[in-house]
Amino acid sequence: MKAIDRETKKWIRNASDEKAARNGCRFDPERGQFVVEWIEKYLRLYEGELAGDPMLLRDWQLEATLCLFGWVRWSDRWNRMVRRYTKASIWIPKKNGKSPTLAAWGLYLLCADGEMGQKVYLCAKDGSQSREIAGKHAIEMVQASDELLAECEINKSLMQITHAPTRSILKPISSADSKTQKAKEGLNGSILVDETHVVDRAFMNRVSRAGISRSEPLQIEVSTAGDGLQGYGKSQYDWGKLVAAGERDDERFFHLAYEAPTEMTDADLDADPVKFGKLANPAWGRIVDEREFLDDYRRSKASLNDLAEFKMYRLNIWLSASRAAIRMEDWRACSKSFDLAELAGRDCYGALDLGFKWDTSAFVLWFPWGEVDGEPLLRLLTWFWLPKETAATQRSQVRWHDWERLGDITLTEGDTSDFPLMRQCIKNIAAIYRLVKVVYDERFAQVFAQQLQDEDGITVEAFPQSAPFYNEPCEAFEQLIIDHRLEHRGNRVMDWQVGLLTWRDRGGLKMPSKPEGNTVARIDGPAAAIMGLASALRPVPVSIYETPGNLRL
Repeated sequence: MKAIDRETKKWIRNASDEKAARNGCRFDPERGQFVVEWIEKYLRLYEGELAGDPMLLRDWQLEATLCLFGWVRWSDRWNRMVRRYTKASIWIPKKNGKSPTLAAWGLYLLCADGEMGQKVYLCAKDGSQSREIAGKHAIEMVQASDELLAECEINKSLMQITHAPTRSILKPISSADSKTQKAKEGLNGSILVDETHVVDRAFMNRVSRAGISRSEPLQIEVSTAGDGLQGYGKSQYDWGKLVAAGERDDERFFHLAYEAPTEMTDADLDADPVKFGKLANPAWGRIVDEREFLDDYRRSKASLNDLAEFKMYRLNIWLSASRAAIRMEDWRACSKSFDLAELAGRDCYGALDLGFKWDTSAFVLWFPWGEVDGEPLLRLLTWFWLPKETAATQRSQVRWHDWERLGDITLTEGDTSDFPLMRQCIKNIAAIYRLVKVVYDERFAQVFAQQLQDEDGITVEAFPQSAPFYNEPCEAFEQLIIDHRLEHRGNRVMDWQVGLLTWRDRGGLKMPSKPEGNTVARIDGPAAAIMGLASALRPVPVSIYETPGNLRL
């Protein structure tokens, strides 16, 4: 085990650095500083108030640059000192200057790293994103530098930069280009990846060995946290955490993350958003403006989904793709012990979501119940059914039998849903309340709904299972709960399912969804409530299906 020199000791940041230094790696300040000085001398910013000014590396940019290029190790293969790191995983919130920094590193590798025939690939999830790094940062930086422009040729149609003295190239590629997937297996050079949390694992596997024939290849991945816990980005983040903590040995892997602590609660954040903003944003006060950050937080905290995205993008906190759509404290605050007799004979709007074997079947009624500050107030009733055999199978995982004893669900005989029993229940409900219309999910329910209409005289209408029809009632459902303009009677099955409800994004539109990987999760009650809400918030006979997108609270 080797002694650690004084300069190297200054750059030990974690257990991995300590191990590497004991194994002979050391910090060479001249190598690191050369990269910093080259970037600051030859590269200029091209946008914003500082356009035309030298690109000065500060806070995280300086730390990462010095670490990446300053740490070295001895290579028996090349018989000299080479860079310690071959791969970097850097995690930082938005608006901290990630893209220009990635472009700057790419230009250094292209023009100043000293390797003949270098190839630098700027990668991203899609072509437009990767070209933006090359076009709006790297190319602009070259054009703003007389020295680089004299040595480089720019092909704007390919967004490619060629450094003539070393015959090296820099070009964008994307993980979404299926036509060239096989070609990416033959890449030979350095890889710089933007927003790693969304790139495809298969793509990254193809490019992972791009530099194995070179002496000092680099694969640098820079990203915010994301919401795909099973994706490539999260696996790299988790690996980096283990390496930095000394729990895994990988001295060539560089991990750097600026983030709010995972144990931070919403109450903690609300008590001092600036404190956590500073922890997660190293460019605070330089690029990240405090007033803008606080304004963003105040807007975002009104919605649980918006707050989740704020924490992900601005505080670098990983979120499950199945993050909760509704705060349970808001849902519980809507629980009221109102008298059912008050609803008898009142207009109401129903919705039906049938299960066949493993899912619950749910029926809901919405009752318009006046206004609060000029906005509608509604009451919600719910009914649930589930086959007994399914309940028995899931006894250790879900409290179906407890909820049955409390009257919150009916467990039906057999291993499939008892449709005749449910139909009779809905007929009984229609005899008590003035059922204007029932909307339904057509899966399993076409015959059932036809019987309700033809034989029982209940008006029914299929609800299309697509985002354009779900989006606005999803938004309305969330807002009713936040504003406490929804009153329900505290059905425990509904409580459980609301806690599992998530929003699935379909091109910027919301649909109800359940958590990924949770095999017993059910959201049939909330899904039915959202379908029925579209009718309850618009007087009949106007159909929501004739004019999607016009629902208003």
